[in-house]
Amino acid sequence: MPITQKTIKSNGLFLPATAEEIEDRGWSGPDIILVTGDAYVDHPSFGAALIGRWLEKKGYRVAILAQPDWKSADAFRSLGKPRLFWGITSGSIDSRLNNYTSLGHKRKEDLYSPAGATGLRPDKPLLVYAARAREAFSNVPIILGGLEASLKRLAHFDYIENQFKRSVLIDAKADLLVYGMGELAILEIARRLDSGASIRELTEIRGTAYPVYKDVKIPAGAVELPSFEQQKENPQLAMDAQIKYQQQIANNGKPVIQQQEGAPAIVVMPPAEELDEKTIDEIYALPFTRRWHWKYDKLGGVPALEPVQFSITTHRGCFGGCSFCSLYFHQGKQICSRSIGSILDEADKLSKDKQFRGTISDIGGPTANMYGMSCENAKTCRRTSCLFPTPCKFLKADFTRILKMMDAILKWSRADKKKINVYVASGVRHDLALLNTDYINLLTSHFVGGHLKVAPEHSCPRVLELMGKPPIEVFEEFENRFQAASRKAGKEQYLVPYFISSHPGCTAEDATKLMEYLVKRNWRLKQVQDFTPVPLTLSTAMFVSEKDSKGKKIFVPKGHSEKKLQIALLQYQEPANRKILINYLSSKGRKDLISKMRSQSRERK
Repeated sequence: MPITQKTIKSNGLFLPATAEEIEDRGWSGPDIILVTGDAYVDHPSFGAALIGRWLEKKGYRVAILAQPDWKSADAFRSLGKPRLFWGITSGSIDSRLNNYTSLGHKRKEDLYSPAGATGLRPDKPLLVYAARAREAFSNVPIILGGLEASLKRLAHFDYIENQFKRSVLIDAKADLLVYGMGELAILEIARRLDSGASIRELTEIRGTAYPVYKDVKIPAGAVELPSFEQQKENPQLAMDAQIKYQQQIANNGKPVIQQQEGAPAIVVMPPAEELDEKTIDEIYALPFTRRWHWKYDKLGGVPALEPVQFSITTHRGCFGGCSFCSLYFHQGKQICSRSIGSILDEADKLSKDKQFRGTISDIGGPTANMYGMSCENAKTCRRTSCLFPTPCKFLKADFTRILKMMDAILKWSRADKKKINVYVASGVRHDLALLNTDYINLLTSHFVGGHLKVAPEHSCPRVLELMGKPPIEVFEEFENRFQAASRKAGKEQYLVPYFISSHPGCTAEDATKLMEYLVKRNWRLKQVQDFTPVPLTLSTAMFVSEKDSKGKKIFVPKGHSEKKLQIALLQYQEPANRKILINYLSSKGRKDLISKMRSQSRERK
């Protein structure tokens, strides 16, 4: 049942997103305005909604300014002056990824905008929104947050402009930056400002970064990273900066400082403490409507809501440590799990929703099968991955809790003749799954809706080593056990493997070997993830420095022709790729692959 403007005004289901809704609540004005580059969707998968609900729960008047017109400051005055601060996010994903492909082409759809429309957010939302907020009310603190701010907290490489950029905190001229998931830091900021503290006094809050003005002290023992200017002049220092910072976001890390050319230096504090079970349960019990705001009803809705509307997040964090993934720097590697009771409560609420159609589309997290796991190492740990190259001896890969949770949700789904489907749609770490046969059996018997996402990523040992992924033989072992368990359960189910093209260190010869592997398996990939140098990942440091983490020189595919060739090799079945493949394979004397490629094309017809 759609939520109408009438129901909003009568019971205030959403956080206020218009001046009329603020007036209806009887507010003299908001304490905090959260500005987002996404349409306003009141769902825990959308950061602005989650932070807004969290602050509301703690007693603050929070309004949402979603996708404001940035051509002037008028839209930024429309909700009134925020009493405490502006909170600005570009949205649920990095705006570069949202607006551009890996080859720099403009995307034709924005899933986080009404009806997928493009052009409703600027190219650099954090910078533009901050400028307009400052213009609207010059003396209100500006705090950046969300995924993009989190990943651009330090000097970073911009793949669209093909150059180094300063910390987004500096370029946006903001007062403070919150990185990570942000609940603890943003609440501490709100409380301190509410008690009368100056924004420049907030220099010891974990999970934040701040500019070092003349009256601001640098924390004792801060570790200095290669500066923006040094990395710009010598890109090989990008790897040195990466490794040095990586060591400080581990347990008991120190603050870091980095000079920014022509601007104050910045200090990045250690990550916020991980949430305890009580707090994460409290967050996911907040009164989300799981709807887009009523003003989008006539605009076609917001496409990004559909796949997650009836999903459940069971935990945060990932200890997989894949080189190309930013989770280590955003959510951290410590797993923060909800209680089983909290998960069941949310499932019950979903099942009573009038739009619910009998399927919980996903129950999981960044990596679904890490729920309930922990590390037993009390000392400082410098490993980015608890699984690669081999499982760490301190990793408590105990499946007891996840099996108990899955069993509880299964019993709930069958109780009272519910017949509710509950699936794991978020990916599983296959090498971790191999550690427990009971998990594989339970997963395949009840939680796979025909297909399960798994990410082998490549087949060549050297490329997989650079990616921080296990050998292809490990994937094949999981595949065999998955199929055996599916047959035992009387089900026909398939794995959906994900592969990456053009990863640093992957040559055209490596991509050709992967093509051979795909042809041998008769796999025709519909989608290929072409590598994109996302800020703050180890793979991006490889891309920029052209060396691996040990300092060894590696080949990095960067030009359009190189990247297009690798994509074509992985999608050899596509007619549009035939010419480029025949030319390349002929030049390498690989008529055997051309023949196999043509043979499979005929079979397909």
